[in-house]
Amino acid sequence: MEYQALYRKYRPQRFSEVIGQDHVSNTLAREVIDGKVAHAYLFAGPRGTGKTTSARLLAKALNCTNLGEDGEPCNVCPSCVGITEGTSLDVIELDAASHNKVEDIREIRINVGTVAAAAGAKRVYILDEAHMLSRAAGNALLKTLEEPPEHVIFVLATTEPYKLLDTIRSRSQRFDFHPVATETLIDFMKDISKREGFKPDPAGLSTVAAHSGGSVRDALSLLEQVAALGSGAVTAELAGRALGLADAEAFSSLATAVRDQDAPAALGIVARLASQGADLRRFVSESIGFFRGIFLAQYAPNLEEVADEPISTLDEWRRHAAELSSPEVLRAVDVLGEALQDVRQGREERLVIELALLRLTRPETAPDVDSLMARMGRLEAQLRELQRGAPAAAAAPRAESSPAPQLAAVSEPVVEAAEEPAEVKPAPVAEEQPDAPVATKEAPVEEPEKPAAVPVEPIDIDLRGFESTWPVIVARIRDELGPRRHALVKEAVPVAAEDGVVTLHVPSHLVFHLEQLKADTELQGLITSIAADSLGGALTLTFESSEAPAPAPVAVERAPDKEQMLEEGDDETDPAALVVDILGGEIISE
Repeated sequence: MEYQALYRKYRPQRFSEVIGQDHVSNTLAREVIDGKVAHAYLFAGPRGTGKTTSARLLAKALNCTNLGEDGEPCNVCPSCVGITEGTSLDVIELDAASHNKVEDIREIRINVGTVAAAAGAKRVYILDEAHMLSRAAGNALLKTLEEPPEHVIFVLATTEPYKLLDTIRSRSQRFDFHPVATETLIDFMKDISKREGFKPDPAGLSTVAAHSGGSVRDALSLLEQVAALGSGAVTAELAGRALGLADAEAFSSLATAVRDQDAPAALGIVARLASQGADLRRFVSESIGFFRGIFLAQYAPNLEEVADEPISTLDEWRRHAAELSSPEVLRAVDVLGEALQDVRQGREERLVIELALLRLTRPETAPDVDSLMARMGRLEAQLRELQRGAPAAAAAPRAESSPAPQLAAVSEPVVEAAEEPAEVKPAPVAEEQPDAPVATKEAPVEEPEKPAAVPVEPIDIDLRGFESTWPVIVARIRDELGPRRHALVKEAVPVAAEDGVVTLHVPSHLVFHLEQLKADTELQGLITSIAADSLGGALTLTFESSEAPAPAPVAVERAPDKEQMLEEGDDETDPAALVVDILGGEIISE
């Protein structure tokens, strides 16, 4: 007998042999037993999940002469044998991709009127890929689909039911076929391997099932391919070679490289896979799925119910979920998704993937918000680890060393004392606090009194040195005291600096500014404080009026008013003579 592919050789011949679709098989068998078969069915679901097979089983059960009590066909009567071998005249299978015109539907409508081959039999029309029907063909099928002859049953099979007309869906009884669970596929392939004499291992079957996408047909095709490559052996390594897959260790190594920010290790993974002939595009796609699993492990305590994966895979997800932060995992999914899209657009495959992994392991190379969030998440995790794992003895040296900065604050500028954290309040400082309120009582703001409370030696500064610091002082005044005082200070110009005394000149016409600067002790205190911080010493300010005269008002020419023009009298120039002179004409009297 000619060799048949496994998915054809082991095609289910009974409802009970259809795996993973019990909700469909049991319902169809019950309808056949009760005689409540609908006139039209819509089977929707992914490829390789049993849609066409279930349609054939329905036709076989409807025409079986020895139907069992459970609704199962006998598979030995002439009708069952003919349907199994594909020679029955009562089962018409059509491909809607090649029969999608109105003329094809008209031919179906003509043939629908003919009687079945056997007396009392049902004629079943199986229209595969029904979503390929044109709009006109679908509308032409509506009347026949809604009211076919009593002996005619329509079964529409499609992978994209949303593309069908709403009027077609409303006239059909719909069954949704689901992807088959991984464990169910593994058990089924174990049985097939035993029948065929294969030598599979659990890891090999898991790999084949994981890459079949829940399709039984795809799983059997991959199983057959791997077994042929390994002379009957089915292992994870052989499955990876047949499919161009990256080994499982590559995904774990990638997650570790992201955790450790190890760019050389991540680039080394790409180099190793490329040298082994692995499909880098598939590697990126499966890496997205791997990081998705880590994300699920972080947020889904019932991971076994959310993800259909082996226990070993779930444990690996949980291990990496405890090592990586959520922003890092989400960013990995986004970056790898963008890389996969760029690769599909035809860009340099390896370069795009290497750049994506570099951005993952070196967030500082990508100044986007997600990168910053990932870096902040890593810092927060490190701080939590330090707080959780810091020994109690570590706080003692800090408490012992804290009095030293407090004692130095008496002889150093008060600015350093302000840098001490507010929560650190050692006992020795409590005795030295009575002096501090004295400075605060003299002025409502503490900062202008800081330089006066600290004995700082005056500095010998030249005019050039102070001029370089003056713009900084003016800017600080605007930020700390507001625009009104900033307007006063920006009119002052340093003109002299000697023996720690700085002279500032204010234009002589700005008398109000000069008076305000001399009277504002808070402003003067802040200027001297900022200057002391910047120049490292105390200084004294004096404000004087400049000798430069006030700028003369700009003369603005005004148009003469009416009275002025009347006083000046008439102009001696004759307008008519002026026109004759310019245009070269003559005056003609009428």
